[in-house]
Amino acid sequence: MGGPLTAPLVVFDYFANAMTLLGWIINNAIWNVMVGTGIAAVPFITLVLSEWFKARQEGDEAGTKGILTVNRIETRLYAMILAYAFTCLPLLQVQLATADIDESRSLECGTRQFAAGGWSEGAFGATESSIGGQQARIPLWWAGVHAVSHGLTAAAIHAIPCSTDFESIRMELDLHTIEDPGLEQEVGEFQRQCFGPARNRLLQEGGAIEATRAMDVDWIGSNYFQTTPGYYDSFYAGRPIAGFPYDADRDVSRPNTGPGLPGYPSCQEWWSAENVGLRSRLHDEVSTGFWDDFRSVFTSSEAEDYVIRRLVSPRSGAASGNLDQAVVGFRGLDGGSSFWDATVTAGSAIGGTLSILPFQAGMDMLKQALPMVQGILVMAIIICLPFVMVISSYSFKVAGMATFGLFAMWFLTFWWELARWINANLVDLLYRSDAAKLSWLSAANNLYDRMVLQFVEGMMFLVLPTLWVAVLGWAGMKVGSELARGIGDGGGKTAQGAGKQGGDKIQSRS
Repeated sequence: MGGPLTAPLVVFDYFANAMTLLGWIINNAIWNVMVGTGIAAVPFITLVLSEWFKARQEGDEAGTKGILTVNRIETRLYAMILAYAFTCLPLLQVQLATADIDESRSLECGTRQFAAGGWSEGAFGATESSIGGQQARIPLWWAGVHAVSHGLTAAAIHAIPCSTDFESIRMELDLHTIEDPGLEQEVGEFQRQCFGPARNRLLQEGGAIEATRAMDVDWIGSNYFQTTPGYYDSFYAGRPIAGFPYDADRDVSRPNTGPGLPGYPSCQEWWSAENVGLRSRLHDEVSTGFWDDFRSVFTSSEAEDYVIRRLVSPRSGAASGNLDQAVVGFRGLDGGSSFWDATVTAGSAIGGTLSILPFQAGMDMLKQALPMVQGILVMAIIICLPFVMVISSYSFKVAGMATFGLFAMWFLTFWWELARWINANLVDLLYRSDAAKLSWLSAANNLYDRMVLQFVEGMMFLVLPTLWVAVLGWAGMKVGSELARGIGDGGGKTAQGAGKQGGDKIQSRS
């Protein structure tokens, strides 16, 4: 990839590639100015003068003062020269390559999956080593820090299990809508002329309704209404429906129909008829690619009904009184079964519904901004290295602090990937059965839990890096507080605030 004095390094995205390269180009320029003006030699002169001054302060009674002074200067000088050579002299030409990402595998697993072998074709070729004709060079120590940090980060990301990304399935499902306005109108007619009367009859009959049946009869494609006599087989469309031919036994007394014209199907036929029924036509509204991905995860024959349910019932859950919880927080141990807890839960659901759009908008922008903020902060640290090393008199301690700071900043990529995996797999961890997962995907039950999970998932992108920074603090690294301030008060919160404002405006207009 380069000559013997080339540092072939890898980054994880193109923005980091450009920012890292720019950082080292500016770093080189600053260092050249320091060398040319003699500023880089000031710490060595300061060392000699300080040791001479210390010897003068101690007096002349000991005859070995000169030897001790020379020994102290020699010992510190060797350490400074080592730090100078390894952390300041830009000996290696930077060759940055962007790691290949296996897109299909990443979508399947919910985390970034690196492709095997080779490097990606960057915007300026296979690798990038210059911007505007300026070559970037890097000292030996920082090249090693870059390589080790990215290697550990990639290994940690690779250790995250690959499992089904339920969040991406839910998001893709939410993107599907009924695009045919005629079909959308027909679904509304079916709801008024079939589902409404059938549900009213069920409620008028009285008696207890089992929990599973209660969820089934809460949407227009209810299997109970389809298969139980006296429901969908007893109600009919209110007008002739195209695709259902005239039936003399059924339609003889109905208007606007006759031989060769559309007839009045029963609600059972209207919903389940092959090719022309509402279920079949709604099925065709969902893309074939989504069905292929969906069937690779859910193989039961009833799984498709959950997708269709989500398509025709975009809002359900708290509004229908479905407030059962799969996760118990720190409320009363009765599960919130009291009247007051139930009232508060309903209010929380309503408040969560009103606030989820601004929150999700803010978190979406935050997720997009975090890697960019990371790249800019890494660039800033790289630019500061010449000043830091010269001012510290080429201190190994300061070099170690900067090393830890760069590693901590680069390793944030792992924490964000872990947060994304939790975001994608929290449903699988909480809901073990396919039925519960399908219910969550279709929003058929428990909108309240879903809103809670969305808040938890979003905050993980801030909580996990914050914990990482706290661990740095436990290790005695002062860089922890600076990283926290840079991430929390920098572009991340700015982007989140901008997204939240956009969500507030959309909500105020709706």
